[in-house]
Amino acid sequence: MENVPAAEVIGIAVVSQVSAVRASGHYGILQELWVDPRYRSAQHGRGLLAAVDREARARGWPMIEVSLPLAGRPGAERLVAFYESMGFTPAGQRRRRRLL
Repeated sequence: MENVPAAEVIGIAVVSQVSAVRASGHYGILQELWVDPRYRSAQHGRGLLAAVDREARARGWPMIEVSLPLAGRPGAERLVAFYESMGFTPAGQRRRRRLL
């Protein structure tokens, strides 16, 4: 995600495709979601996740998973709350969101 007039990168989402072992098909693992702190109040994290969802649906992925930081890491509780507000549900040390 860019702020074109300022020539700045303001957000990045990195997703990997995973082959499911216990079920046929693929799904996505959100490896990284970063938004410049100056732009976080503008809902850019939500916009990046919406873009990830569109791409996942286009690829036929049934879900997206995200790993969570270890408890006690700075901002861990806020990050967990953000993912839960976006519809991710607990799955051990991860959160997942079904798309299909």
